[in-house]
Amino acid sequence: MAQLPFDPSTLSPADRALYERMVERRKAQGAGFGGPYAALMNHPQLCEKIEALGYYLKFKGHLPREVYQFVVLFVARRTGAAFEWVDHIQHAEAACVPSSLIGALQRGEDVSAVAATPYDVVSKVLESTLSWQNIPQPVQSDAINLFGVEGFVELVVLSGFYQMFSGINQGFNVALPPGVEEPFK
Repeated sequence: MAQLPFDPSTLSPADRALYERMVERRKAQGAGFGGPYAALMNHPQLCEKIEALGYYLKFKGHLPREVYQFVVLFVARRTGAAFEWVDHIQHAEAACVPSSLIGALQRGEDVSAVAATPYDVVSKVLESTLSWQNIPQPVQSDAINLFGVEGFVELVVLSGFYQMFSGINQGFNVALPPGVEEPFK
């Protein structure tokens, strides 16, 4: 499939204003607005809703930054979403996600051997959500003890959000930045 093009100059004035608000809001947080959001801007109102949820989870959520970034990488690797991995790897490193975990994820290995708390619990939650299974009660309890009920809910939603983004990235053939190699060999 070819990439879905997006040209901001083709937007109506109202959609152009919406686009500029989203770009500026993310820019104020040091985040870009390319990749999957460019493809989604072919449906501005839908893009706005998806971006609002992503913005909340990323910048306003209850989960620690390193847990958020670990979830993104875990889901990206499991779903083969190379763009998402490349887009978040430096953020994960900056958030101090252990390099042993990042390396195991990138190689497609089971991270349980190198995952200490909280990553061990998060990994168990993600194993369930990525296989579309109920989260076992002991794992749910452990996650709630670590992150509270709201943090646990966000953890599950974040997994689903990035599963959706994996589908968007792959469905619209969102390309890696020029000169960046495929991370999963």
